Amino acid sequence: MLKGLLKTTGKIYFSHKIVLWLILAVLPVGVSVFVLEMFSNEIVQHIPIGVVKQDNSQLADRLERALQSSPVLDVKLICHDMGECEHAVIRGDLQTFVVLPTDLERRALRLEAPVIPVYSSGQNYLTNMFATKEIRAAITDVGTDLFTASFDDPIKTEIHSVGNIEGNYQGFLVLGLVSAMFHLAAMLVAVYVGSFPLRDKRVREFYQYAERSWFTLGVASFVPAVIIVWLEYMGSYAYTHRMLMPMGFEEFVMVSVAQLLMVISCVGAGMVFVGVTGVMRIATGVSGVIGGPAFAFAGQTFPVMAMPFAVRCFAFVLPLTHVLRVQSMMLLGDVGMQASWEVIKLMAGMALFWTLFGSLAMELRWKYRLKHDSQMPVVVEDDNPVAEFHLQFGKLLEKIRRRKND
Repeated sequence: MLKGLLKTTGKIYFSHKIVLWLILAVLPVGVSVFVLEMFSNEIVQHIPIGVVKQDNSQLADRLERALQSSPVLDVKLICHDMGECEHAVIRGDLQTFVVLPTDLERRALRLEAPVIPVYSSGQNYLTNMFATKEIRAAITDVGTDLFTASFDDPIKTEIHSVGNIEGNYQGFLVLGLVSAMFHLAAMLVAVYVGSFPLRDKRVREFYQYAERSWFTLGVASFVPAVIIVWLEYMGSYAYTHRMLMPMGFEEFVMVSVAQLLMVISCVGAGMVFVGVTGVMRIATGVSGVIGGPAFAFAGQTFPVMAMPFAVRCFAFVLPLTHVLRVQSMMLLGDVGMQASWEVIKLMAGMALFWTLFGSLAMELRWKYRLKHDSQMPVVVEDDNPVAEFHLQFGKLLEKIRRRKND
């Protein structure tokens, strides 16, 4: 069995499979490093905004100074009218502008609760969220201190994140994007490994290499993919995590186990896609449709509890959702250890389900193809020249026969 396992693994992974290794190594690792470098800068700061001062009161001056003192905002332009700021937003020079309306101070002193309009670009939702949140905070601080003495230099603020000392995108966005990349890559690798024998009509050949054992063929096909993708995933995650607070040994083990279970689940799902469809093109498309937008449903960019019920159900069945929960909990240290165990148990059940389902689907698909393939029955026992010659000669005869029929 061991001989057949090693031989089948070598034939699948090391017989001029350039596309396989592109999907297996170059795609997930290369894209992860690229994304890491792209988001290596600090968290959003110095968002360009404008101010339209229609009121020349002391309150308007205090609000302007409060906006200028914010580390998130950068008052680039003091506009004479709204049209000037609107054109600056259209040009891309400003992201947001604030209007300090006429009689602002007088209405505030009369407790009439004046409204300060804020206009922002409709193209960049995330940046708008940062800007409007900071504008609201600055205005609220001035409003609560309205009847106290005015300071020329308001107290400045600093922004920090738990588990992310540097306060950059690597700490909360790139870690999720790296996981999403390997979430998709694991499914694509499983689809390619499981379907190229079907596409190339080589099921009988690999079945013979595996000593006529479906179990050996399945292990040789998918277990190496799981191990390789998992090791690449851990390496990419460790490289991304190096700028954050160091994890303890137990936290590292917890994250590694969650990542392994995610890879197993995704490989199992890819096996199901191949087993059900039997066509590489369709199975690859299904993997792309499910794995491509998975990051948007995993709860890291938009809260899961705010999604519709059907979308929440879809997010729940995605392995990415749960591995991101574990990674986020481990950023908090020992606090999230107990809760992570519950997620690990759930992921273990998910991995077991997809592995069993995928194994059954692939075995049925392989048996069906073996029964209906018109390949010549060639038994290959060893890597001797005679056996290899018979194999290649049989393939040549089969191609000639098909061309005559066509």
